[in-house]
Amino acid sequence: MRNPDRLRYMNAINHIEQPEIPMFEIEADMAIVNQIMDAKYNMGQHSFEIPVDDLIEFNRRLGNDMIYFGHVWHLGRKEMTDDVGRVHYIDGMMKTPEALKEITYPDLEQVEHRLETLCNKVDGTGFGIVHGAQTCGFTVPTAIGYQDFCFAVIDEPEFVEDFQKYVHEYTMRELEMLLQYPIDAIKIASGLTTNTGSMISPAMMQDYEYRFIREQAELIRSRGKKVLFHIDGLVAPQIPMLLEMGLDILNPIDASTEGQDIYEIKKQFGPQLTLQGNINIDGVLLHGTPDEVKADVREHLDTLAVGGGYVMASSHDLHQDLPVENIYAMRDATHEYRFQSS
Repeated sequence: MRNPDRLRYMNAINHIEQPEIPMFEIEADMAIVNQIMDAKYNMGQHSFEIPVDDLIEFNRRLGNDMIYFGHVWHLGRKEMTDDVGRVHYIDGMMKTPEALKEITYPDLEQVEHRLETLCNKVDGTGFGIVHGAQTCGFTVPTAIGYQDFCFAVIDEPEFVEDFQKYVHEYTMRELEMLLQYPIDAIKIASGLTTNTGSMISPAMMQDYEYRFIREQAELIRSRGKKVLFHIDGLVAPQIPMLLEMGLDILNPIDASTEGQDIYEIKKQFGPQLTLQGNINIDGVLLHGTPDEVKADVREHLDTLAVGGGYVMASSHDLHQDLPVENIYAMRDATHEYRFQSS
């Protein structure tokens, strides 16, 4: 297993062809973390919430070149804990203007302390860091509830706009803090796209999501950092707009979405956009053999490594049903691969 090297990732983003292709799996279900680490972490955690020393070792075993870090603002969420301890989102509870009085911001000092600890311990390991940023396009819909949010942008737009103003104020302050640290990229996530397209109209996407993402992306790029955009579902029609907003990396390129072909995306946008992901978590990673996973990885790399701009990863997070041997097969095939320019 090779050593981590953030330069592999940065070269890919800068579209530099290189023999070794970077790998960066962002998150894994805690059942996967526990198997890989031979541990019994709390199942209600995210993988990036385990102790920092363990997080570094987990990413080393996973084969990553980068470490994903962050926190989740559980504003207004109705959640339930299942029998094994996983926490599941049910709905949002902040459905009226009166609920805005209940908004409390996360403790920025605590967020900063965790990040400072990671930066100090990552120094000298070879890893780079990608940090997640809070966004209006994710926090507000989850706080209201997705269905009620979609109704509210039509029936109560002033409520949604006021809510987003409060949330965006915090997200920009947090982002300013994050950008003071030696982070290589910031991950911005969208929560308003499904396998059939966006939940609201393109014009509403501009008003209720993209204008905030654009402002965040401009700040990130002004500080010399890269922007990783994490968006599920059918994203291909939105790519020209994403490029206009200044996004550098697209993840995870859902492989189960009809009409979305990563090879076609590469043909159309390869020189402009770095692609990260697409090894199917509901296909070969779930049902294939390790040899079939390795073959799929090699097929991706043979085409997508041309001209740089590709990072190996799955088509979403590593869910609990994936065989760990298939995750290792994806890692090993990537580490063994050597690209040769024609």
